[in-house]
Amino acid sequence: MIQKFAHKFRSSTSRPRQAAQIAAIYLQADQLKLVLVRSSDQVVLKTETVRLVDSQQRVSACSQLARELPKNTALCLVLSADSYQLVQLDKPPLAEAEMRQALPWQIRDLVSIPTDDLIVDYCDVAEPVNQLQARIQVVASSRSLLAPLCNVLQQSPAQLLNIQPDEWLARNLLPDQPQAVLLLSHQPGQELNIQIVRNGTLYVSRKLRGFNRIDQMSYSDLSLGLLDNLLLEVQRSLDFFEGQMRQAPVKEILFLLPSPELPAILQYFGQNGFTQVRALDVSAYMPGSSLAEQADYWLPLAGALELLLSAETSLETTH
Repeated sequence: MIQKFAHKFRSSTSRPRQAAQIAAIYLQADQLKLVLVRSSDQVVLKTETVRLVDSQQRVSACSQLARELPKNTALCLVLSADSYQLVQLDKPPLAEAEMRQALPWQIRDLVSIPTDDLIVDYCDVAEPVNQLQARIQVVASSRSLLAPLCNVLQQSPAQLLNIQPDEWLARNLLPDQPQAVLLLSHQPGQELNIQIVRNGTLYVSRKLRGFNRIDQMSYSDLSLGLLDNLLLEVQRSLDFFEGQMRQAPVKEILFLLPSPELPAILQYFGQNGFTQVRALDVSAYMPGSSLAEQADYWLPLAGALELLLSAETSLETTH
């Protein structure tokens, strides 16, 4: 979605082309994760993790990973939650160019990034059918963070084509179908995400506080109220989607949760009225990989798959 982030730093001699391989580098606070994917069948060819001693190592480590990629590999840089901020606004009645100039000033009091360091992009929001005022989702990041990364990536054999916030990428692992799906996804140390997707469009995206250690907790600990809270939050999201947004009911609930207790969690949901519940299987993308490897790399995999989406399709989101 944030292709214009990359465009701001792209060399004038760089030209996107049909790539035999696609890749993503997932930028996290303490590590970088790389996934290289063959475009023709979307099978993962390589995964790699580089641990960071400190944030000063980010640029050199990112450059190292990118230089190992085959020439002309299409590349997506995926930002973790500590590298961007999201703001939802009424859509200003401005032309495209004017809006991009105005957005940093409109959100300056809503984000913690200094105005002179802001770099922003936006997308339209999927709204309830009775919503009169169009709204947009603004993605804000730091120019001083992105510029050095973009510069070194542009000097690599790969072609940096897109920069994505991690929150929206899980939808790329879901089938493009008219029936809506609710997805619960989690990354170690981060909050749990609830998202509802239909026809490849992200309608609902929420971060749930208090679930950042869900992958480390035993089932007995989860049973001390946390699972009940999760059931409640899932029901709230379903009620909003079906009631406020006036959409058809969700077909099934999927989990991307790297926890040994996942089978018990699925059973608990089934016992509480959610009969269409299952784990999302990404083994087709990563044949021969372990469940631990799939849990480690599904998010950068989803970032690489973003490059296969049509550049003409705008991502719609709502909170």
